[in-house]
Amino acid sequence: MRQRSYRYTSYSKTVFTAEMDTAVTVDTTMAAVNDTVRTADVDSSVLEMRRFMEEQYLFLMESATRKSFIPPAAEREEVLAMRVSGLKDPSFLALAAQTRTFSIYEPQIGIDQKRYLGPLVPGSTKKYLFLIEDTLYQGSDSVFIISYKPRKRTNFTGLKGLLYINTDGYAVQHVTAEAADPDDGASIRFQQLHERVAGHAWFPVQINAFIYLNSIVINGFKPYGVTRTYLKNIEVDAEVQRREVRGPAIVMDRLNTRHDEAYWQALRTDSLDAKAVRTYQVIDSLGAAEGFDRKVKWFAALMTGRLPVGPIDLLLDKVLRYNGYEGLRLGMGLSTNDRVSRYVRWGGHVGYGLRDEAW
Repeated sequence: MRQRSYRYTSYSKTVFTAEMDTAVTVDTTMAAVNDTVRTADVDSSVLEMRRFMEEQYLFLMESATRKSFIPPAAEREEVLAMRVSGLKDPSFLALAAQTRTFSIYEPQIGIDQKRYLGPLVPGSTKKYLFLIEDTLYQGSDSVFIISYKPRKRTNFTGLKGLLYINTDGYAVQHVTAEAADPDDGASIRFQQLHERVAGHAWFPVQINAFIYLNSIVINGFKPYGVTRTYLKNIEVDAEVQRREVRGPAIVMDRLNTRHDEAYWQALRTDSLDAKAVRTYQVIDSLGAAEGFDRKVKWFAALMTGRLPVGPIDLLLDKVLRYNGYEGLRLGMGLSTNDRVSRYVRWGGHVGYGLRDEAW
């Protein structure tokens, strides 16, 4: 994926849900009506949480992007559409729509902001233990299922998982990867499925990520997230023009948050299930009542120091400052944002120092 030009469109769906913590046991068998002692043993909060999780998800997000790439590193991904439960304007979360692929062939593989030694680099058999677990057959080709994990008495940051090696080119057809020593607080596991594109190039067609929040328990349930990304309209060795990859790596100029159901249905591999439909209905109503959009907007502004107001950003770090010469400095700063131009920003700021009494 770093040696050939390509372009594709993608559809992603992320859900956060929860499952019963195995450390929590609750007797939900309802006894006779007059058996009040046994009925009292049932934890009502856990039962309520179970009913909630059976009916809907905690969070749901859908996104669509278009990506172009020219080797060795010129790329641009455009967010075309987003839909986030509870938000009318999810543009602040556009970065979350970026498709994150990894190559198991790389010497260093980045997962969850950490770098791991790749299992397929030269000399990796000294670090990793490989075992053939099974063999599958696809027509005239075979697929070897090989497990990998760090060898005992080795000291390095490694991965573990499965490699599905197809004898058609001896390419990785499918791979799973996760940290061999995951953190206690959170962990993530990846899956990538590859297919031959145009009959000559192996390319990812589906990317799954499973996020486990190991240290969080809500009413006896552990939350976890699942992201499934499907790559479509893949063109390998495409004639990508330089103008397609100019500017920032991810853009959202034509981001549409109001696409109708027919647009999304054309992108989805499967239609939304009843839990997903209810999630949008319930969380959207809650978001409107609680003002989620306003709160997310202010949170994003505090994180970036820029509060967007249409095509103009209010620079929050220019409003109130302090230094030894000026003392307390009151001011105002404005700047254009990506709605005006992806390539350049115009702006300025003014301030008044209370100590030196000067503008």
